[in-house]
Amino acid sequence: MDDHVSKLLARTFPILEFDPHSKPIIEAKNLYDKSRNPRGITRCLITYFQDVVEKHEHSEALNQVFRLRTEGVRPRIYEKEVDGEYIYVVPVAGGAPYAARMLESMAAIGVTKFMVCGGAGTLDDQYTKASVLVPIAAVRDEGTSYHYLPPAREVFINPFVLEKIRKVLRSVEEPFIEIKTWTTDASFRETEHKVAFRKSEGCKTVEMECAAFYAVAQHKKLLCGQLLYAGDIVKKEGWEYRNWHAKTDIRDNLFNLSMRCLMEL
Repeated sequence: MDDHVSKLLARTFPILEFDPHSKPIIEAKNLYDKSRNPRGITRCLITYFQDVVEKHEHSEALNQVFRLRTEGVRPRIYEKEVDGEYIYVVPVAGGAPYAARMLESMAAIGVTKFMVCGGAGTLDDQYTKASVLVPIAAVRDEGTSYHYLPPAREVFINPFVLEKIRKVLRSVEEPFIEIKTWTTDASFRETEHKVAFRKSEGCKTVEMECAAFYAVAQHKKLLCGQLLYAGDIVKKEGWEYRNWHAKTDIRDNLFNLSMRCLMEL
């Protein structure tokens, strides 16, 4: 038996069987190529704010150029002109596997720089309040990142990306907090004990994608940063929705700030 294969089989849990030695059989470049990207666009804003995207689309600030071919709902890819340069804007669904697929797919057509904006559940409302949140570390309590990086408890933002984000937010005098976030695959399994434990190790928010975004970016040598806002509250006493999807001003602002950060990468 091949030595590398025997090492994989020796692992107790399948999720820990990271394989750095052989190539994937199917790659995104087998499905998508740079002919999709005639302008040679290198920047992409990925967002979970469908409402903000629709507002920009209705005002003709965005132009849909194609959809990615995939099973199920095909992601819509928009172009937007910013300071004389075109960028892609991609509204996405939640979850780490989908996050990885979008980074892989857009990288296959030539994109190398990404910013992501979305919301998160806050574990510490007194700390996060209404500030812009910059996740600089993510606890890898999901499955996707383990296919891109060796097993480890956390994954971290690229230092160059972090400096660019800091520069932009300081230049516009936008208050922000750098945080550790908890990335999970199971939004309905955020148990009381797990929440308490994540708080004890310094996590301020919980969401479902950050660890995957940072792991894929590191593996593929892409630049990727993320901005979040604290929407709902996840705490021992119970969950509070706080009508977080209706926080229009916050979502608009985060979208625009993410675009500014993207242009600095």
